[in-house]
Amino acid sequence: MINFKLNRRIGTKIAKAASAVFALVFVSMFCLTNLNPVAVNADTEIVISATTNQNFVGPGDIVIVDVIASKMPGVTEFGPIEISYDLDKAEYVSYDQGKETVGRYNINGYRNGDDVVFKGLDQNQILNTTNDGSSDEDATASFYSDEQVVLFSAVFRLATDVSGEVRFSFKSIGEFKAPDKKINARIGSGLTVPVRRSGLSSDATIASLKIRGTNIAPDFNPNITEYTCSVERSVTDVQVSALASNLWAAVEIGGNQHLNTGENTVTIDVTAQNGINQMHYIVHVVRRESNIPENSSLVDLEGKTYTFLDPPEDAVVPDGFYPTMKTINGYSVPVFVKDGVSSVILFLYDGNESSLYFYNSGSKKVIKYVPGSIVIKESAILRFAEVPSDVVIPDDFKPATFDAGNMILSGYENGDGDFIFYLIDEDGSGDFFYLDKTNGSVSRYRFADKKAELLYSYLFDVFLVIAIIEAVLVTISVYIIRRMVSDRTNPRPKRV
Repeated sequence: MINFKLNRRIGTKIAKAASAVFALVFVSMFCLTNLNPVAVNADTEIVISATTNQNFVGPGDIVIVDVIASKMPGVTEFGPIEISYDLDKAEYVSYDQGKETVGRYNINGYRNGDDVVFKGLDQNQILNTTNDGSSDEDATASFYSDEQVVLFSAVFRLATDVSGEVRFSFKSIGEFKAPDKKINARIGSGLTVPVRRSGLSSDATIASLKIRGTNIAPDFNPNITEYTCSVERSVTDVQVSALASNLWAAVEIGGNQHLNTGENTVTIDVTAQNGINQMHYIVHVVRRESNIPENSSLVDLEGKTYTFLDPPEDAVVPDGFYPTMKTINGYSVPVFVKDGVSSVILFLYDGNESSLYFYNSGSKKVIKYVPGSIVIKESAILRFAEVPSDVVIPDDFKPATFDAGNMILSGYENGDGDFIFYLIDEDGSGDFFYLDKTNGSVSRYRFADKKAELLYSYLFDVFLVIAIIEAVLVTISVYIIRRMVSDRTNPRPKRV
């Protein structure tokens, strides 16, 4: 009986202990599951490292340091990544984005004291940034990769007296942010570059090749010597940037000016420091026959679509307009502009015919240009129009025409020879305008109100009569007062 009670007590204690352990495990699992939902694991860990493919460098050489992320799991923002280096052995020159990050991230690099700092922001994040500078919470990343990615390449020039080795390391890498997960980013390996060459350099390669305003194909490689690119018809000269791999290598660029339409050959000739080794690079630059970007168009206020075209060489435009290039609807296109006039002239195709049109980027109005039907006044485009039925033609004006030399104007003329006509602006608002026949200038006409003039005339006459009466009364009053004063001071003698 005693053993049974003892066993029962022991069993009860064991059950309570088991219950306590189970409760502890349950609470722990609940906390891990609900209080820390964003767990850092191998899928969200990024390692940032530095590397280079140059293993035989010497004084004056270019060293390109590639900054690599082990993966990019939907990162929308990263940095600041701070790179430290031996200031007495190298000099920072520039940077290039990695091939995978071009068009996906906006990367900015700059010096900060003795370090070089880089920051990156996803293009989607930029597009979803509101006017007040805050970001849209629904912004998503545009780039995912489970493979390593070259974020950017920092370009350094070794000193002319360098020896031993040059070290590049990460001072810090900042944060890597993603909208749907927590990213753990850590510093991996830095870079040590041994200086193995001395004496005169035999390197005749270039470390980078860029042509301003366009991209070359294929991607640049120092060992690839032939490339192609294209530029707009409006481009006659191209700016070529060729950075020699060695400071003392001589670089000569030719053929980049006075481009013809069609294919042009730009050459980059490099001679090494030793004066023996040479490299010859070629870029085939195609200057397009047309100034119009492919598939470029605009939509007016009414939703009608127009296609941009190159204007004819013999296009006739109003006096004062001159040709230039302007960005319209995001496209760089040829236009005719006039100083002080907001509207420009474009050559457009409306789906049926091509013609010159006035276009106002503010109002999105498109107006067909018909010679002899347009007047440009006060920075506005005015068109001849019939006088609406509810508009009163000024008194004494009769229908008439006037030969302006380059056109016959239809309007109205009065007995004094004043000539007016009716015009409407881009918004459809109309008014009468006066033509100065001597110099051809046009100004808004303000005709006098005859009734008002007659009323003013009557009032003038009334006030004039009142003024005369007041003057007479004042004169009589003065005369009477003088007589009274005179009589008191010089009284007449009384007769006896």
